[in-house]
Amino acid sequence: MFPPKVSPKSELRARIRSARRAMSAPVKAAADEALVAAMVSAVLQVRPTSVAAYVPMLSEPGGPQLVTALREVVPRVLLPVLDDDLDLDWAVADGSYAAGRFGLIEPAGPRLGRSAVAAVELMLVPALAVARSGMRLGQGGGSYDRVLPRVSAPTLVLLYPGEYGAAVPSEPHDRPVCGVLVGNEPDGYEEPHLYWTNGCAIAHHWHSEQSSANDGG
Repeated sequence: MFPPKVSPKSELRARIRSARRAMSAPVKAAADEALVAAMVSAVLQVRPTSVAAYVPMLSEPGGPQLVTALREVVPRVLLPVLDDDLDLDWAVADGSYAAGRFGLIEPAGPRLGRSAVAAVELMLVPALAVARSGMRLGQGGGSYDRVLPRVSAPTLVLLYPGEYGAAVPSEPHDRPVCGVLVGNEPDGYEEPHLYWTNGCAIAHHWHSEQSSANDGG
């Protein structure tokens, strides 16, 4: 009897999850600190009044300080709440949290509705990998594939080195993201860098000396 066939997406997810789990605590902490600092720097250049973000899980780039850092520089930060059908509702990040499904940490405040995210000026999207085309590899639940069509703002992903630029299998329902902020290498000699993918057009005010404007990296 043949073993079950593993899809290319599942194989890539397993490889990246394993690599993230293998990162030592000091290396991950340093990488997250640099990523968050670079994210804050990028945000300060355009000063959006509202941002949609998320609370990173233990192995995800950005670490526990990501939301706190964003709240210090953005007047309104929205965080997702996972609904029963795996779509996302939203609430304002006010420092109060509750345990959600699948080990997620969610905002405890009043729900704003699924359409609330349409008004943000920047959206941070979790991912395991992103291709230069902008196609992202998520965790497999499809939540953000439903959310992204509601958002017209630039969409950015935080990644560790080696997670951007690889071929990402895509399906018709998959949605591209606009940019990727890639963390520095463990040796510390390379600073995090913001790459614009080929996934969507970027407003002129987002271009800066940090970015490679729509060149795919």
